Amino acid sequence: AARGLARSRLNCACSLTHIRSLTSATNNINQHYDVIIAGGGAVGSVLARLLLNDNDKSSLSHRRRRPLKVALLEQRSSPPSLENIANSSSSKNNKQSPNARAYALSPTSLSYLGPSVLQRLQQTNRLGIYDSMQIWEHDGPAQLHFAGEDLNEAVKSGRLVDLHGLIERNDDTEQHQTQQQQSNRRPWLGSVVEDAPLVSAVWDELRNDERIDLIDNVQITSISAPSQNTMGNVEPPPPVEMSCTRSITNEGGSKHEEECTLSADLLVAADGANSFVRRTLGHSFPMITHSYDRKAVTCTVELDVRKGDMAKTAFQRFLPHGPIALLPVWNCLNNDDNDAPIYANVVWSTTPSEANHLLSLSGTEFITTLNHHLCQGPNVNPPLLSNNNNRGMPHIPIIGTIAKEMDSLLRTANTALTMGTWTESPSRNYFRMPPASARVVGPIMGLDLKLSHVQQGYTAPRVALVGDAAHTVHPMAGQGLNLGMGDVYSLSELIKEAVDSGMDVAGTGLFLDRYNQERMVKGLGTVGGVHGLHELFRCSGSNSSSSGIMNANALNSGGNASGVESIVGLGRSLGMNVVNGLGPLRRAFAEAAAGATFSR
Repeated sequence: AARGLARSRLNCACSLTHIRSLTSATNNINQHYDVIIAGGGAVGSVLARLLLNDNDKSSLSHRRRRPLKVALLEQRSSPPSLENIANSSSSKNNKQSPNARAYALSPTSLSYLGPSVLQRLQQTNRLGIYDSMQIWEHDGPAQLHFAGEDLNEAVKSGRLVDLHGLIERNDDTEQHQTQQQQSNRRPWLGSVVEDAPLVSAVWDELRNDERIDLIDNVQITSISAPSQNTMGNVEPPPPVEMSCTRSITNEGGSKHEEECTLSADLLVAADGANSFVRRTLGHSFPMITHSYDRKAVTCTVELDVRKGDMAKTAFQRFLPHGPIALLPVWNCLNNDDNDAPIYANVVWSTTPSEANHLLSLSGTEFITTLNHHLCQGPNVNPPLLSNNNNRGMPHIPIIGTIAKEMDSLLRTANTALTMGTWTESPSRNYFRMPPASARVVGPIMGLDLKLSHVQQGYTAPRVALVGDAAHTVHPMAGQGLNLGMGDVYSLSELIKEAVDSGMDVAGTGLFLDRYNQERMVKGLGTVGGVHGLHELFRCSGSNSSSSGIMNANALNSGGNASGVESIVGLGRSLGMNVVNGLGPLRRAFAEAAAGATFSR
C-alpha cells in the first residue's frame, strides 16, 4: 500500500489519496494545513516551491525548521510533465510551435524558479533568452538600447543573481569553460517562458516532495475567515475554513464529486485577476480599477529567416495608440535541421477598434500589417509649430521667427543626441531593424487591458493575496508576473521567518503586516510607474483610417499632433536620449527592471 501511495504521488500528485488515507471511507474529508495556496498556476506553484525550498539564506535555521504542511489547490486538471510537453513538440509527426501565452521574466524572477527548474527548461529548449533590448518611437529619433553588459556590475557585486552560475552549480556534468570564457558571458536581461512548460516544470519538482498535497479539479465553494477584530487578542484568530468540491475520475472513466472541508493557518489567494478568494472576502479587499481603453493582440509568428533572426533581442516600437513588441521564444534547435523555423511572440497594444480590426484579419493580412508597422526605423520629431498648432496665436512676425528657430534648434539637438550615443559603443547602440514575419502560427488572441490594485492592503486575518489577485498592470513594461514573483518571494521568506521564530504562520499580524507594507509600496510604485509610462507615450498624434489601423502617412509622420502633444512628445524623446546616452542612468534603469537590489 505504501509503495502504491508513493507511485500514485509520483505519477499523479494531484490526487487526494494522501488525504483519504487519513480518514475512513467517507465523503467528508477534513484536513488542516499550515498554508493552503488557492491557484496552481505560475504564481501559486512557485510560492509552493519557495516554501518547501530549504536552500535559503537564513544561516542554518532550515536544518531545525519545523516542516511546513502545504496544499496547492488547482481548479483545472494537473499539468502534464515537462518531458511530455517536450516530447510532443519534438515529435516529427506532431510538430508544435510556441504558445502565445507566455511571460517575460526578469533575471530575479527566473532565479525564484530554482536551478533545477531553470536547468530543465533550458535543456528542453523552453527559454527564449534575450540579452539585448531595443526600444524606439514612431514620431522621433530617440532609441533605448539595453544590453547584458548593463548588468555586469550588479552581477559582480552580488546585487543580481548570476543565472549562468546558478544553472551550472546544479549541473552534474563537468564544466570545461575557462575563466576568460566565463567572464565574456553576457548576463541575461530576461527570458520569455510559456505558461504551460513553466507550470509543468515547477509541478514536476513539487510532485516529488512529500510535504505538499497537490489537489487538482477542485472548486472552493465557501470560505470562512476570521474577522479583523480577532487580531491583537491574546488568543490567535481561528484558522480559515473552506468547503470544496472535487471531481474524481475512476479507473473505469466514470466521474463523481467528492466534498471536503479544509482548514489552514494561512490561505494564500493566487487564483488570478478574477480571484474567487478575493471576491468571496470582498469586504476585506476593495479594489481600485482603471480601464486603459486599450486591447492587447497577441500571437506567435514564424520569422522570415532570409531577413534576419532575433539574435537574442527583444524589440519594442511605440506607435500612436500603443506599443508593439516582438519577443524571442524557444525554437527547435536541431543540428541536423538547418531549415528549422524560427519563432517569435507578438504583443500589440492598441485601441479596441484597431484591435478588433486586427483580430478580423486573415493570417496573411495580419502579417502584412504587422511588418508594415513594426519594420520601420526611427523618425524625425514633428514640428512643434505646425499650421494647426499656430491657430489662434497672434501674428507677430518677430515672435513667429524666434519660435520657429527654437523649434528647429530643439529638434536638431534631439537628433544630435541620438547620433551622439553611437560613439559610446557602436556595437551596442546602432539601430537594428527587427526581422520580418513570414506567417502566423496558431490563433491570434485579444485581451482587454486594465489597471487594478487592492485599495487597503494585501492581507486580512489569516489571508494574503499574491500576483494578479492583488494587482494587474499594462503589459508594456513586462512587469505583470515579475511583480507577482516578488510577492511570493517576500511572503515565503516571512512565513519561514515566522516558523523559525516558533510562531504561528499567521497567528499574529506581525509577519503579514510586514508583507503588506513591503508589497504595497512595491506594487503601487510599479503600477503607478507603468501607468505613467502609458500616459506619457500615448501623448502622440494619430490619424486613423476607416479600417481602424493607422495609414502609412500617419504612422511615419506621427499624425496630427496638437501643440501640447508635440511638446510632450519632444520632451519624451529627449528624455529617452538622455537615458540612453548616460551610462550610469541607463544601467540603473536596466538593474531596476532586472530586479537587482540597491545594496548588498
